[in-house]
Amino acid sequence: MHFPVKSMLFASIMALPAPVFALEEIVDFGPNPGGLRMFLQRPSQPVDDMPLVVALHGCTMDAASFDNETGLAALGEAVPFVLLLAQQIPENQSNGCFRWYDKSHNRPGLGESASLLQMIDHALDTDEIDPERVHIMGLSAGGAMTSVMLANYPSRFAGGAIIAGLPFDCNRPRAAFDGWWSVLRASRRFLDGADAAYACGVKSGLAPVDRSPKTWAGYVTDVLETPPAVWPRLSIWQGGADDTVHPHNLDELTDQWTGLQPDLVDIPETDDTVDGATRRVWRLTSGDARLETWQIETLDHAVPVNQNATPPCGIGSADHMAEGTICAAQKILQFWGLAP
Repeated sequence: MHFPVKSMLFASIMALPAPVFALEEIVDFGPNPGGLRMFLQRPSQPVDDMPLVVALHGCTMDAASFDNETGLAALGEAVPFVLLLAQQIPENQSNGCFRWYDKSHNRPGLGESASLLQMIDHALDTDEIDPERVHIMGLSAGGAMTSVMLANYPSRFAGGAIIAGLPFDCNRPRAAFDGWWSVLRASRRFLDGADAAYACGVKSGLAPVDRSPKTWAGYVTDVLETPPAVWPRLSIWQGGADDTVHPHNLDELTDQWTGLQPDLVDIPETDDTVDGATRRVWRLTSGDARLETWQIETLDHAVPVNQNATPPCGIGSADHMAEGTICAAQKILQFWGLAP
């Protein structure tokens, strides 16, 4: 797909001096069983049927540290799209992590999963948003919660992006008889999330369990009444130097999403090196790209940004952002078909 005129306009807008974008908190967006906060950033020149991009921060972060820093705020102005940022509160999770590992929050219609869907529905009711162009992305715990939302409500999303995230429902025993997991799970009132860290390869020094694509896919289909006709288009990012989320989670995430889509070719049609990153693309036989992975060997636990690009994208000095030659947010939007 080519956007010659749109590309020039996009580049012109992105090249303007970076404004400070204001987030509007939406206090009353409807039922909120997960107790989350909702923020919107609307473009200054809205158009009809805009896309919606939902962005979920990582642990120790908040909504305000995930808009300009990632490059999403400026991209929302340029495309344009409405940006929805959810925020965790300390009362829910002391480290500010979304509760992706908790079955009372990671199942359809429950807890934080239900709150996030309600935020989306509220935005659809109040803004000029195309319901067929709702996308979601997140970093770390936000990436794991993105997995939750894509697994819980796949028909509601056109696309997703998981950066340093985890497969859906990875918080399971590592073996048939796993005493450590059972002990940690029994202690979760005092060690919140320790069972998930152990099971999923988060700050534990352990790689995630190598499960088959069929097994990973089954964890998703088990929570769905009816699988969608078309699964969301998904972009997965992982750093090889990540010492928080084990890099092998990239393989397990890939297995989960290829397991859900048996029509994707087994061997990626594209395996390219792009600005030092290895990009792989899985396609349907029609040629439609449905899954891509980006592996950057030198990347730690962060969102890749490129503040020194022309035009600039993101803020490289911000926490959990990594200055380099790639702007992840822009590449993701391109894969979703939202940006030239």
